[in-house]
Amino acid sequence: MTNAVDPYRLPRTVLPKKYEVSLTPDLENASFTGSVVITAEAVEDASHIVMNAIELDIHAVTVNDEFATFSLNEELERITINSAVSSGPVVITLTFTGILNDKLRGFYRSTFTNDTGTHTIATTQMQSTDCRRAFPCFDEPDFKAVFAIDLTIEDNLLAVSNTSEIRREKMDNNKVRIWFQDTMIMSTYLVAFVVGPLVATEPVMVNNTPLRIIHVPGKENLTEFGLQAGAFALKWFEDYYGIPYPSDKVDLLALPDFAAGAMENVGCITFREVALLVDPDTSTHVEQEMVAVIVAHELAHMWFGDLVTMKWWNGIWLNEAFATFMEVAAVDAFKPEWKMWTSFGLDRTAAFDTDSLHSTRTVEFPVASPADADGMFDVLTYQKGGALLRMLEQYLGEERFRNGVRHYLTTHSFKNTETNDLWDAIEHVVRTDGGPTVPVRQLMDSWIWQAGYPLVSAQIDGNNLVLSQRRFTYDNAPDATLYVIPVHVRIGNTEEKYLLDSHSLTIPLTDPRTPIVVNARGVGFYRVEYSNELLSRISGSTLQSLTTLERYNLVDD
Repeated sequence: MTNAVDPYRLPRTVLPKKYEVSLTPDLENASFTGSVVITAEAVEDASHIVMNAIELDIHAVTVNDEFATFSLNEELERITINSAVSSGPVVITLTFTGILNDKLRGFYRSTFTNDTGTHTIATTQMQSTDCRRAFPCFDEPDFKAVFAIDLTIEDNLLAVSNTSEIRREKMDNNKVRIWFQDTMIMSTYLVAFVVGPLVATEPVMVNNTPLRIIHVPGKENLTEFGLQAGAFALKWFEDYYGIPYPSDKVDLLALPDFAAGAMENVGCITFREVALLVDPDTSTHVEQEMVAVIVAHELAHMWFGDLVTMKWWNGIWLNEAFATFMEVAAVDAFKPEWKMWTSFGLDRTAAFDTDSLHSTRTVEFPVASPADADGMFDVLTYQKGGALLRMLEQYLGEERFRNGVRHYLTTHSFKNTETNDLWDAIEHVVRTDGGPTVPVRQLMDSWIWQAGYPLVSAQIDGNNLVLSQRRFTYDNAPDATLYVIPVHVRIGNTEEKYLLDSHSLTIPLTDPRTPIVVNARGVGFYRVEYSNELLSRISGSTLQSLTTLERYNLVDD
């Protein structure tokens, strides 16, 4: 049907460049007033402008200083501005009021109770499509822009946003207006602002970036470990990515009411209190590990997700899978004695369990509406996705993989990408660094776009080791799926890497009687089926030499 309205994607006729957002929250009455001035560019002549807005009362709209009529579509969460524009610069101004809702979405209210009574915090959660509840905007991830936020608040409250405060002005009625530094170019779902009777720790400097934890009063003694983990991870990521932290500060906010575990808003990362605040003297190892992992996960997103962002929500799996991979790497460096990669390999079993079902899904799948991507927030995205990245990293080598990630982030900084852009960036590095070439895109596509995982069978045929593959499912139904499988094989004391990209692979053996370990180091996302003869060789000193993860895989398989 021609000229049909896409219910999920806005027209690309007007592109925002900068938002100037002014908000005055009323915590007592759970409401706010605001205005937004959007500097935009019309890429072609257009008869109207379409933006996102929901649960906002729009009072007035001007386009290039001329008042314009408008209509709201609650179902599509849109405002259509009836103003013809010519290609070139466009300035759109809207004034509005809204509610601080109790849905934990958009601009919402959170409460806590202490010795002095019940107190209200106004805070935000914009992912995936709730920035439109805070102010009218082009609320899709590839409409990146700069955000200049200012908040007018009671002068006894603390206000935090994505960037540092740069100016404040006293107003009437014991209020103060606070302006924040312009943000980097970023997506609407990463915008954040928080107002309330909150307390901030003294900043810890990480290279040139101040890092703080912000919390409700009385929990000062619970911030030390989170600060330590955050400072380590922030520096570690700067070194790993080879790119300085892309904004001007990092605040980690512990909120009493928060729907997710944490959210990677640029410079203003929000957490459930239990995911950030922990007593280092009385907490368990599990509690400390959870805090370190979640803090590292969100900080990893500052580059992979925030600096470089998916074009649409079909790419959310890669955001989360990569942050899962990076959280383990960072915490493994932070606390080597925790043996995080071993724990990750054990936890991966949950993904195997789900992925062994014939009804499992592909890792990436087409997404029409943002809600379609909700199904990606599961064990297949986090555990399987992270495991696939770990498998690729170990096959290529850690340095080659890191150089590919650096090339990807440098090439696409402040832009939006598809999944293929990462594979192509890594493959470019692999193709040009003088090492062995690997078909990275072909390899990863076979895992991302095909459901399930393979069973690799190993047997001796004369003087050869023969590896073959078939898809593993609980019902063992015939399935012609073929994967491009990076296989690490240890023959005696020598480990070699192979690519099993057809039904079978024949590997000549110098001594066909030697012990053989398939999936050496345990990093491959597949199961191994040894012949009885090969299985009998994994005994005695060979069995003793296996790593914890290799022994676990042997039993689990």
